[in-house]
Amino acid sequence: MMHGRTAWRIGAAAAWLALAGSALPQTVPPAAPHAALPTAAGRALPERLRGITIDSTDRLTATVLSVRALRAVPTVRLVLDPGTTPGDYAPAISHLRPAAYVMAELLDSEAMRGFSVAGVKKRARTFGAALGGQVDLWEIGNEANGAWVGRSQAEIDAKVAAAFDVIHGELGARTALTLNYWAGPQCYAYPWEATLPYARAMPERVRTGVDFVFLSLYETACDPVQRPTPSQLIVTFRELAAIFPNARLGLGEIGAQGMADGLPSEPVLADKQRIAARYYGMDGVLRARLGPRWAGGYFWWYYTRDAVPMVRAGSLWPTLDDLLAAIP
Repeated sequence: MMHGRTAWRIGAAAAWLALAGSALPQTVPPAAPHAALPTAAGRALPERLRGITIDSTDRLTATVLSVRALRAVPTVRLVLDPGTTPGDYAPAISHLRPAAYVMAELLDSEAMRGFSVAGVKKRARTFGAALGGQVDLWEIGNEANGAWVGRSQAEIDAKVAAAFDVIHGELGARTALTLNYWAGPQCYAYPWEATLPYARAMPERVRTGVDFVFLSLYETACDPVQRPTPSQLIVTFRELAAIFPNARLGLGEIGAQGMADGLPSEPVLADKQRIAARYYGMDGVLRARLGPRWAGGYFWWYYTRDAVPMVRAGSLWPTLDDLLAAIP
């Protein structure tokens, strides 16, 4: 059952959408629960990243409405697909930026496999030059220690380092790196995928220069299912803090996987709510134990599938709104 205030926010946003039609407004609407952000280039990031992932801009009006209606200011992780240009994302960024911090994922994990080192460098220069003033944080590698990203650590590291050299070295912009959290060797196919050994072997300039290091954590990506406790995650994050001495730490991707990920069935709403509540809900404990190095994150991968449009039966949007608002 929806709480009264949640129903009001959804109703106000829906009414605004009906008035707006297909045209997106240029400013945050009066009904939006959180205030507009400054939009100047180089703006400071918040101490806590309250993340969601947007992997499609096909339903841009509904997506922007759902972001603007959140009570807490989110950080939107925007996936930049292969075969696209900066112009494909400029409208989305221009409408999201007044209501959210923007983290651009230069290439998703599987997508990086299809690029050469030179191709990654060219892509970083193209997107960085065009969108650099509008993007608050660049993700230079996602789930880097995954066999689906490349055939070896050396191959993957060369591409991550190429993106880092452009975004950090040439453009002077903030960078983020996402690794997989693995509970143990039962979770991966090759020894080089182990989280901490992989991290320790990464190029020194990346280890010392990256601004954020995140962990992607999917329970069903491991067999048997991995469900780490806060204490287990803290052990891993403390090791990462030593490996990446200048980076802030967080969870970079969570979600409820389904048939597209190789599972036999789709998750129901209760599955999504449980997973979201478990990991967003860890923020207070992780912050207390890891101190100022903790950045938050979470970045629910399936936001556009699960929470857009927000006015529909079975939407995860009210749950995510509550969880994001609960993060101090």
